[in-house]
Amino acid sequence: MPMKNAIILLLLITACGPKNEGPNKFSDDKLVNIYELQDRRDTKALLPLLKAKKESHRIAAALAFASIQDTLAIPYLNQMLQIDQDPMPRRAAAFALGQIGNTKALGILIRAFDQELFPPNRPFIMEAIGKCGDSSTLKLFEENEYEDSALQMGWAYGVFRLGQKGFRSETLNDRMMKLLNDENKDLAILASHYVYRDLRGRGDLELVDSLIGAAKYDEVKERFGLLTNQNVKSDSLKWEQFDSLNNYQRVNLINTKKSWSYLEYQQLVKLFYDSTKHIGVRSASFSYIVSHSHGDSENTYIDFALKSGDMALQSLAAIRLQESNLNTDKGTILPLLYQVKLELKLPQQAETYIDVCKAIEALGGDKFEGYQPEYNQPIDWEFVKTIPANQQVLIKTNKGNITLQLFMEDAPGTTSNFLKLVDSNFYDGKYFHRVVPQFVIQGGCPRGDGWGSLDWTQRSEFSNYQRYETGTVGVASAGKDTEGVQFFITHCPTPHLDGRYSIFARVIDGMDVVNKIEVGDRMLKVERI
Repeated sequence: MPMKNAIILLLLITACGPKNEGPNKFSDDKLVNIYELQDRRDTKALLPLLKAKKESHRIAAALAFASIQDTLAIPYLNQMLQIDQDPMPRRAAAFALGQIGNTKALGILIRAFDQELFPPNRPFIMEAIGKCGDSSTLKLFEENEYEDSALQMGWAYGVFRLGQKGFRSETLNDRMMKLLNDENKDLAILASHYVYRDLRGRGDLELVDSLIGAAKYDEVKERFGLLTNQNVKSDSLKWEQFDSLNNYQRVNLINTKKSWSYLEYQQLVKLFYDSTKHIGVRSASFSYIVSHSHGDSENTYIDFALKSGDMALQSLAAIRLQESNLNTDKGTILPLLYQVKLELKLPQQAETYIDVCKAIEALGGDKFEGYQPEYNQPIDWEFVKTIPANQQVLIKTNKGNITLQLFMEDAPGTTSNFLKLVDSNFYDGKYFHRVVPQFVIQGGCPRGDGWGSLDWTQRSEFSNYQRYETGTVGVASAGKDTEGVQFFITHCPTPHLDGRYSIFARVIDGMDVVNKIEVGDRMLKVERI
């Protein structure tokens, strides 16, 4: 065989074979140190590493601030944008500034966009501008149009991020509307998410129907279809079915039924008070009866929920106290809320703690300054180093199998904690307790109702450029740095989750199974492959 052909054959074999075999990148001790400092949120120790000799170390140090999100790093990241000779560290710096999301970075990013000589970096900078923007930034996006497809996508992401912060204009709304049938399908889908949020509060179903009719992509049709009631069949559900259903089906019936008769309402009241019933059923019953009651009866239900000792009922009661204009006896409710707050176990019950604190503030009590979880789940680096860079996990469900490709090198803390749970058989037998069509499936709750966790939380890991696309796997949380054991898989692109929930895997096989999963389906076995 001629030497040239032999080389070509070798390259083909290499390209087709397993990727990332052998040790993962954390054999580099300095890189481990950077991730360790990131996990500890040690800003001061990380800042000098932005000038590290090795490019990969500078990138890792910059991306660490995407997770830490400390404004102290802004001038140092600015310096990196200006003087680093390599384009990828500059991209990392722009991404980190966007994740920090402070308006102090606006001028820095705008100047960096104008000065950036490496074209692939400019869309990243533009999105970061949107993340840091305010009302004054609207004009910047209104005045610029781009023929280059990458820049146009960066512009659209910037507009979307501004919209997430509540900054919109009619000009930008109209321009995003025109992109719904763009030749770039990804751009059209992103535009549909923006327009969906613009239309959600309008109630203009005629416009929605016209958008569905004109849409060339199924994903866009499905997005706007969520604004209609065409697929709602809740009125066909009957109370007579209740006893024949499992607990998850019962929860779904209660949540989807538009209205219940007086006698059925009384049955829901009984379910709420019955401590022997499944907590998911009791929670769903409470949510319905408290939203259809008033005066003393509503206060009675809320009082009982707060005294129940169950974090789900306590959380739902606290949320109700925030949202309603109840004629509440603050002299009674506020001391009760303070007592609940005192008895909650942290970090395990962080979500309920946050809801209760917000209710206290809403009723005129202490101002809620935010929840800062303690550092209680450090990364086990010796375990991390044993994980292959291409590690996969198989989820066997009653509907079929789902295969995940883990992003171990992007999210070592999240991935290693997940794998430890997998290796201990934690997820075996757990339920999918939440299914939102055209959004996510979610499972892994120890209680099976979405309110359970273990006695630790882990840090958010946003130190990569991964986006929430179809089949992306993320960790549920009650806010930054409160991630636990529950995870979710997206049905479709969900850009509003980007940079807010840690990504640690993607479905590489079995997306058809993900789409079949219903509330109450189970993970029979979760294992490495």
